[in-house]
Amino acid sequence: MRILLTALLAATPAAVSDVAKEPICFVSRARPAAEKTVTVPSPAVKRLLRTTLSYRGPCAVYGRAVPLGGGALRGYTQTDGRRPVAMGVTFTPAALRGLPPEMNDGEICFDKNGDGRVERDTECAVGHSRVLTLPKAPAPFRWALVNWNPMGHIPVGVYNVPHFDFHFYIQPLAARNAIRPGPCPILTNCDDYRRAKVPVPARYSHPDFHDVDAVEPGMGNHLVDTAAHEFHGKPFTHTWIYGAYDGKITFYETMITKAWFDARKDGCVPIKRPSAWAEAGWYPTRYCIAHRGNRGDYTVSLTSFVRRSAT
Repeated sequence: MRILLTALLAATPAAVSDVAKEPICFVSRARPAAEKTVTVPSPAVKRLLRTTLSYRGPCAVYGRAVPLGGGALRGYTQTDGRRPVAMGVTFTPAALRGLPPEMNDGEICFDKNGDGRVERDTECAVGHSRVLTLPKAPAPFRWALVNWNPMGHIPVGVYNVPHFDFHFYIQPLAARNAIRPGPCPILTNCDDYRRAKVPVPARYSHPDFHDVDAVEPGMGNHLVDTAAHEFHGKPFTHTWIYGAYDGKITFYETMITKAWFDARKDGCVPIKRPSAWAEAGWYPTRYCIAHRGNRGDYTVSLTSFVRRSAT
């Protein structure tokens, strides 16, 4: 690895002492499992990304692989010392093929009509869920959840297209699992539904995000950005949502259509942020979607973290 890296840098004429430098995770094609964080002259970065399996920033720490479609998902984090650089999910194109076509996975259900049997199409929460570990996740974040929605979900005419939900949870997994199914909207236990509807104090949410009664078992409430483009005449491609339960923000979420991934589009979007935070920690200011051609994978990440105090 050292010999290859030296040769590649030597072929970069701009590699001189006064040129800006940046960290990358160097990965050779000969040893794809061996990753090493190195600092290189900025002009060399594009060459390394083109000729090796390297990627920007310090090397990631990965969670366990979880199957989806014909591939797998993995949570990951990148840190520079104690400072988080990125936190996200990575997967290969195979994960976009052979996806379950059914509306839901039949895991969270409730016999709402009391006939003694569960009708999967009408009495189960939508989506196919995958729980992911996020090793060394920056506090207050703990774990991730990815949902595949082959038929989308409400509201009809907005989000009813095939898409993925990427949740990054502040709420502990056990607390999330305790949000039970039941007869209240949308198939939620009525006591838990009332807790999900407790308003988040205004200073802890952005004014564009509203309670649209999108409470779900195993999730809680969803605060939706009604100023987003998909509510104003443009098709849904990707968007941002805050999760809430018991008057607290419980997860950060970006929803992204399968069509967006199929088109291999890249980009980063600023996150609309509150004016105050209930819990101290590191919070992202952007979410990014990328197709990494040299690695043949996709990433969905939260980036540009800022340390916030509890107020």
